[in-house]
Amino acid sequence: GWVEVEELARAIRERWRRRDLYQWVTPQHVLAVAMLDPKGRFQLSGDMRRIRAAYGHSVKLELGYEPLSLKELPKVLYHGTVAERLQPIMREGLKPMRRLMVHLAARPQEALEAAKRHGGQVVLLHVDPLCLAEKGIPVYRASHVMYLAPRVPPKCIKSIVKV
Repeated sequence: GWVEVEELARAIRERWRRRDLYQWVTPQHVLAVAMLDPKGRFQLSGDMRRIRAAYGHSVKLELGYEPLSLKELPKVLYHGTVAERLQPIMREGLKPMRRLMVHLAARPQEALEAAKRHGGQVVLLHVDPLCLAEKGIPVYRASHVMYLAPRVPPKCIKSIVKV
């Protein structure tokens, strides 16, 4: 949900795990991080006084995203993972796991960046958004580079590239 920018800056200074390192954080720093984030992870309210995460939630929230129409769907979306997870993915599809939605990237580099944090052989999955729509699975735009879907069946994974 939404939090006041001032309150978030104060919480970082006073309650962060290593708060001694963050005493300099001001609301202007929080705004700068939100506005300059290349993945659009944060949303600011119209008056710039409140902030929230755009995606990555593990707690059920109503974000107000509308499913994309067929015309709005990109031609392809990407999901990065590691090779050891391929077998269950190709059997069961992509599932949100500890999150509410599966994260899909508009560009390969964002998907690969996400996959690299897991370590191991990185694999790039090409997902067909039209296939998702045909199966009645909504796709949402969370930011200019990130999309969300409740799940991705194996049949909607069109190709796999080992990186």
